[in-house]
Amino acid sequence: MTRQHLYRSFLTQLNLSEVSESEQTQYPISPDKPTVIGRDPNSCDIVLDSTKYQEVSRQHLKISPLSSTFSSGMPQWEICDLESRNGTYVNGQRLQGSQILQVHDRIKFARNGPEFIFECEQHSFINVSEIFPVLSRKADLHQSGFLVPGIVTVIFVVAMLATQNNNNFLYILAAYLAIASHYVIHKLCHKHKPWWLLVSLGLATGLPLLTGFHKLTDVFPDISSEFFLKHQENILGLIVKEFLKAGLLEEFFKVLPVLLVYLLGRFLQSPKRELIGVWEPIDGILLATASATGFALVESLMKVHEEIQSKGSFAGLTLLIPLILGDISGQVAYSGYFGYFIGFSAMKPKKRWRLLGIGYLTSSVLHTIGAIVSELQHEHKLDFLIGNMLLAVIGSLAYIFLMAAILKAAHLSPINSHQSANPHHSIDSY
Repeated sequence: MTRQHLYRSFLTQLNLSEVSESEQTQYPISPDKPTVIGRDPNSCDIVLDSTKYQEVSRQHLKISPLSSTFSSGMPQWEICDLESRNGTYVNGQRLQGSQILQVHDRIKFARNGPEFIFECEQHSFINVSEIFPVLSRKADLHQSGFLVPGIVTVIFVVAMLATQNNNNFLYILAAYLAIASHYVIHKLCHKHKPWWLLVSLGLATGLPLLTGFHKLTDVFPDISSEFFLKHQENILGLIVKEFLKAGLLEEFFKVLPVLLVYLLGRFLQSPKRELIGVWEPIDGILLATASATGFALVESLMKVHEEIQSKGSFAGLTLLIPLILGDISGQVAYSGYFGYFIGFSAMKPKKRWRLLGIGYLTSSVLHTIGAIVSELQHEHKLDFLIGNMLLAVIGSLAYIFLMAAILKAAHLSPINSHQSANPHHSIDSY
C-alpha cells in the first residue's frame, strides 16, 4: 500500500456524546481541507446547534490536516482556536494558538461546553499503545483522576504494613483517612488547587498544635475569670466558654492561613493568582477544608495518643477511626462553610465585612453547639444515648451546611455554573 493510499484509509472523526442521547453523534473530517466548527451555518463545515450550545462562537475552531506524517504514514492534524469568546480546551488545558492533535484527545468548546473525542481509525495499522496500554500518554492517566490517588494509596498501604506492630501504624492510618476525606471534598468541588498549597495550609494549622497552641484556648477563660467563677456550674457559663474558645478562637485560627492566601493572591500575576488565590466560593471551601483537615488530624492524634497511653493500641484504633472520619461533619465542615463566605466576599468586595462576619458567626455557632454537647457528655451531665443522638444530629446538620455551600458555590462559579445548570452533558467512555 502506498503512502497516499494509507493516508486515505484513515477515517478521522469527532464524536459527541450526551447522557440524554442513546447514540453518539459522529462528524467526519475531510483529509483534504481544513474543517471549521462553530455555530454559523454559512461559514462552518460542522455546525453546532446555536440554541443548545450558546457558549460556542460563530467560528470557534479549525482542524487542519498537515502535509507532514509520522514514520508509520499516519497523518497529523492541527487544531487552532479562531479567537473564540470562551476558548477551546484540549484534555482540560486551554488551547493557546494551535497544537498537534493526538488520537483520543478530548476537545471541549469553552470550559463547560460540548466535548468531542478525536479519533483516527484505520484498518491496517494497530497502535503500539493499543497493544501496551501502559504506553499511553501520562496526561491521559493523570486526567482520569485515579492515577495519583491509587499511587498514594499503595504508598500508605506499604507504610502501614511496615509499621503494623507499633503505634506508628495508627498515625499513618490517620493521615491516610484525613487525606482521603479531603480528596472527596476536592472532587465534589470540581476545581483544582495545587497539592503543595493544600498541604501547606494543613501544616500551618496542624503543626502549631504540637507546639502548644492548645494552651492558648484557655486565654478567654483567664480574661473572664470572674464571670466563669460566678457561672462555673451554670449552663450559661459553659455556653460562653465554648463559644469563645471552641467557636471564635478555633475557627479564626483555622481560617487564618486562608485569609493570608486571600491577601497573597492579590499580589501575584496571572495565571498564578487564579491558581493560588481566593477568587470565588469554591476556592474558599477548598482552602479552608484543607486547613481544617490539618488541624483536625493533629487534634485527633493527640487524643488518640492519650487513649493509647491509658488503655492501649486497640482502644486508640477504635477512637481514631470515628474521630478522623467524623471530622468531615465537624471541624472540616465548620471551616468549609466559613470558607464559602471568604470566597463569596472576594466576589462581592463591597459586602466583604458583612459576608465574613456572617460566615465567622455561623461556623462558630455550629462549632459551639457540638463542643457543648461533647463537654456535657464528657462530664457525664448528659445521658450517653441522648448525647450521641445529639452529636449525630449536629454532625448531620454541619455536613448539610457544607454540602449546600459546595453546591451553591458551584452555581456561583464562573467556571462551573453552566455545568451545574446542565448536568446531562458527559462523554461516553470506552
